Amino acid sequence: MKHTLLLIALSVSFQAFAQEPPRQTFHANGRLESTQFTQNGTDRFITYYESGRVKEMGAFLEGRKHGEWKQFAENGTILAQARFAQGHRIGTWEFRDGSNAVQGKLNYTDGRLVSGEQYQAGELVAQRTY
Repeated sequence: MKHTLLLIALSVSFQAFAQEPPRQTFHANGRLESTQFTQNGTDRFITYYESGRVKEMGAFLEGRKHGEWKQFAENGTILAQARFAQGHRIGTWEFRDGSNAVQGKLNYTDGRLVSGEQYQAGELVAQRTY
């Protein structure tokens, strides 16, 4: 009897902590278009090209952009990489072209743009402080 009660208690405990299954949508060709799931109170998403490759990923916390966000070219190259802290832009944001060459960088502190850089063919061509 004690073992049965322990098993029931454990089962209920695990169910209380289980995460809901991911929500998914699909392209007309049947491939995955998006996946949304909640992890540790953060709502995460991944979108996909019709080819099945990842297009974008990011997260929301309490309805605001939060954590790292990335956008990808269809060949898998990271086109943009950014960070948010509860809706505020933070850190260095980097932008690349489809061949992985850096095009620009923006630097944020406390949600405010503080500096930017522009690149051409891997060379810094412009820089500005705000």
